[in-house]
Amino acid sequence: MKPYTDRVTLSDGAAIRVRIERGMTGDAVFHELNSNNWAGGGRIYWSGGSLYLLFGDELLAMQNSRYESAGTLAEAAETALAFFVECAENCIRHARSEGVDVSACYSN
Repeated sequence: MKPYTDRVTLSDGAAIRVRIERGMTGDAVFHELNSNNWAGGGRIYWSGGSLYLLFGDELLAMQNSRYESAGTLAEAAETALAFFVECAENCIRHARSEGVDVSACYSN
């Protein structure tokens, strides 16, 4: 399997994809890569078929049934990508509806 998912173009023109970091025990960490946020994005951990958001070293089980599990590494990578795309698009939509510059979605 390749180390990255395919790119998806967001409504603001940014490109987003996931870098796949495989673990030694069959687990993986998926890193959000967004062309408008070089500081880095979110991370998702996959183990035993379950997906978890990573906050520092803490894990939070996914709370949405669309994103809580995946049977294979490839499915998990695509699920992580779908999650990151949905989050980014929600932020973009919210910023536009509030009259905020979309670049604020990518600042720390």
